[in-house]
Amino acid sequence: MHDVNYNHEHELKKHDFLGCCQDCQHSLEIIKPHIMAFAERIGRYDEEALKALGPDDLYRLFLLLDDLAHMDAGPHLAGLILDEPDIRSVLPAIRAYYNTFFSIHEVHLAEKLIESPAPWETLKSFPLYPRYEVLVKNQIELTRIDSGSRLVFIGCGPVPSSLILLNHLAGVRCVGLDVSEDAVNWSRKVVRCLGLEKEIEIVRGDETLLREFDWDMVLVAAMADPKARIFNNLRLIMQERGKTDTLVFFRTYTGMRAILHEPVTEEEIEGFRIVRTFYPTGRVNNTIVAAKLDE
Repeated sequence: MHDVNYNHEHELKKHDFLGCCQDCQHSLEIIKPHIMAFAERIGRYDEEALKALGPDDLYRLFLLLDDLAHMDAGPHLAGLILDEPDIRSVLPAIRAYYNTFFSIHEVHLAEKLIESPAPWETLKSFPLYPRYEVLVKNQIELTRIDSGSRLVFIGCGPVPSSLILLNHLAGVRCVGLDVSEDAVNWSRKVVRCLGLEKEIEIVRGDETLLREFDWDMVLVAAMADPKARIFNNLRLIMQERGKTDTLVFFRTYTGMRAILHEPVTEEEIEGFRIVRTFYPTGRVNNTIVAAKLDE
């Protein structure tokens, strides 16, 4: 098993960036070795090696990437960094790691919640819980969701944290969709252990199941793919059902956070127009976008 302890040779320090806003090329030269070092580090792990790590070691490895994603870089510098040829060449491996980390880490969390005598307390002690809470509060502010609204979430994953918090904070009734049988099984168990099975329904399937549910709004997970197919089906279903004025929300990655996952493109949401964007602050990863069908 490989050591996941932080290598201080590659540690980013705040003083490295003093005055760097006037010299983006210099900033790129500072940041590039850290990104390349992380890519080299995660290249030592295949999926089985990541699964073999304990939850704490897995999380510490994730924090190295998380620090890179939350560097204080403006849009121009972030674009310059992520478009640098060597960095661009390792982005697929970094983004694949990020997806794998969450699929493994959420299963660890699901196991802890199901085994816990106090699952709500266990959920709130989860290190990423404060981020999910801020993200969902941003979603509530963006949408001004009414209690009793019904939301369908495409790509809910093994722990449907967003649905849990939308119900807990705003009384939203939810349906979570996921194409993975394992994710659906875990998600149902998590919802049950939290006592929310009457408020949150978990269903296996993709966005085409929206034809079968009653819903007021749709949320597309940041990791739900392929986006082009999802939005094309959403457009067709909304037209069929006369929901042409209904809001669709999706999560994406902007700025340096795009190191984590490919951002949603204009081509992928063809047929929709963006009506509002809520950019993240602090350690929240996702930008929230509200969209409607083109008139």
